[in-house]
Amino acid sequence: MLLPLVLLLLGLWEVRRGGDDRAEFDAERQRLSALVTEMEARAPRDGRFDPRLQFRYEGRNYAGPLALDKAREARDEAAFLAEVMAWRQLLPPVVVAGAAVAAGLSLLVLLAGAVLGRVGRASRDALVRGFSLMRRCLPAALSLQILAATASFTAAVSFEAAALFQGGFDGGALKLLAIAVVAVGAVIVVAGSTVFGLRRALGAFEPDPLPIIGRTVTPEQAPGLWRLVEGLAARLGALKPEAVVVGLSEGFFVSAGPAVLEPGGARIGGRILYLPLPYLALMRGDEVAAIIGHELAHYAGGDTTYSQRFLPIYAGVERSLDAVAEGHRGSLGLLGPSLRLGVFVMERFHLAVRHWSRAREFAADAVGAGATSVDASARALLRTGAVGPRVAETLQAAAEAPDAAPPDLVAAALDHAIRNGLDDPAAHWQEEQAHPTDTHPPTRERVAALGRSIDADLMAAAGAVPPPHALGQLAAYFADPAELSRAATDDFLDAVRAQDAAYRAHLEATAAEIGTEERVLRANNRSRGIALAVGGGLFAVIATAIAVFGVPGISPKDNGVVLAVALGLGALLGAAGALILRRGEPVMLVLSPEGLKAPGLDRTIPWDSVADLDMTFSQSGVATRLLLPPEADWPQRLPGRHGAKLDAKRRIVTLATGLPRGMKPQDFVDLIGRYQNAALARRLLDEAGTRTSSSEPQPA
Repeated sequence: MLLPLVLLLLGLWEVRRGGDDRAEFDAERQRLSALVTEMEARAPRDGRFDPRLQFRYEGRNYAGPLALDKAREARDEAAFLAEVMAWRQLLPPVVVAGAAVAAGLSLLVLLAGAVLGRVGRASRDALVRGFSLMRRCLPAALSLQILAATASFTAAVSFEAAALFQGGFDGGALKLLAIAVVAVGAVIVVAGSTVFGLRRALGAFEPDPLPIIGRTVTPEQAPGLWRLVEGLAARLGALKPEAVVVGLSEGFFVSAGPAVLEPGGARIGGRILYLPLPYLALMRGDEVAAIIGHELAHYAGGDTTYSQRFLPIYAGVERSLDAVAEGHRGSLGLLGPSLRLGVFVMERFHLAVRHWSRAREFAADAVGAGATSVDASARALLRTGAVGPRVAETLQAAAEAPDAAPPDLVAAALDHAIRNGLDDPAAHWQEEQAHPTDTHPPTRERVAALGRSIDADLMAAAGAVPPPHALGQLAAYFADPAELSRAATDDFLDAVRAQDAAYRAHLEATAAEIGTEERVLRANNRSRGIALAVGGGLFAVIATAIAVFGVPGISPKDNGVVLAVALGLGALLGAAGALILRRGEPVMLVLSPEGLKAPGLDRTIPWDSVADLDMTFSQSGVATRLLLPPEADWPQRLPGRHGAKLDAKRRIVTLATGLPRGMKPQDFVDLIGRYQNAALARRLLDEAGTRTSSSEPQPA
């Protein structure tokens, strides 16, 4: 709200100044009108020169008929300025009104966001209704605020620019007027594009399907698991899931929105329960039941439904923020209040959602404990943190070398856990449970909310290494656990290979974007040389005209001086232009896939040796600064006049050049960026190839 208040205070000050200035110029106009009338009455009728008729204008005294002419000129100028001041006096109310509207909207949105956030903590229905209304109203409120602030700013700048008429339009006044016109024009364009962009925030929201690496299991494939799930759902009075998906990654979760199963891209929807197979083998039966009971409690409490209702609100507010943020940089700070308002609304909504997320997680934990026991629920919370790192390490190793991965990653995760033990559960007390759509309270708070103290027995049970026969637990859930584990492993590895292939294709496209040939960048000297040569030619023409016709009103001696100056300038400019054109367009930089070569350096600087690069543009050209790490070869400067500067102490190479021929500043930046990205892509491809070679099975 600071900017609208500043504009409001400025407008109030301009109201007073506008009235004072108008009164002053009206008085001056009346004074000069009376003076002209008096002088006209005193002027001789026959047009004789009367030295007593005098008028001082712009620092000079005039007498006779010329005095009367200058008095009339001053009167007309005063009348014009009085009209300008009358028009100018209309602007401060616009400044005040626009600033007041912008400030009022800021206050209204702040109060509405705060109230809705507080009310939303008492009721999820109120949270959804309130912020759904806010989502629809926020774009209009921000648009109106932007338009009001823009009108206020434009009126304020126009008011100040109109004051330039008082002193006449000298060079300084014209520069200030040009700055004002550019500033107002830029702000109007940015504000208009931002308001237009805010219209997109009102568009319909279609949630993206949740990607899951896994496969569905039917009651025939998982009879024990479905009996467990249906029994818990009946006991808890919860809706049972419409699909059970098993996989290797992620944690336990439920979803009620669209999902896509990878690999393959099969789409499913409705109530989905996801279970990670490695956890089913590494955790006890009552712990698994407690977690499934917890997840089903989200259905009973409508949590998944509310999560789906929250998504359009998040999307709508984010669209509004994106639209305002896009124009903020070019708005001279005028869109700052609107951007901060959007951020405030998002924060209020997010805090209310987090409040309910925490509350519902605690409630779901209690339900899970009620379905099994408090000890089982507490152990499950702690054990997931202890088991997680072993599962993640197994999957990470397989992802890095999918062709060398074991055929059953569930069994591999169990072997890895038995061989290395589980993590200390205490190390994960403050962690939030992994979940793809929301956040969970830290484990320690959740265990405390169950009323169970964390003692040595609980910690020992949660961190106990699973027995070798733990893999047999899967038989209680699935008809053919070994086949399902291998199929899930294939799904995971196929998804990894697909991601690797897409990533590799992206790297190859990036590396191929610059080609294999060197690209020579030449200085853009031709246009400057032509301009100088043309300037020299013009002075030569002027000198010829002076020699033939002379300069009217000056002595022959002065005429000779002017002729000599014109000839000298013509010769100087022409010679400079000819010299530049003769030199042609020298090489500035040579870019290659391997590195960058500058004429003033004795070697190519490899792209891989550039730790950092920045470019500064000015009227004189471009300064490119390269930071080289200590292990990189340090170049040497070649003799001659070059734009290379070496700072060996700070390991910085500075190349001062002009803009390359046919390029704008952004084109040059993009070109250098493409070469850097291509070098990085080639290095990553080489590293990936090395890893692939080292991971291939070697013949015995």
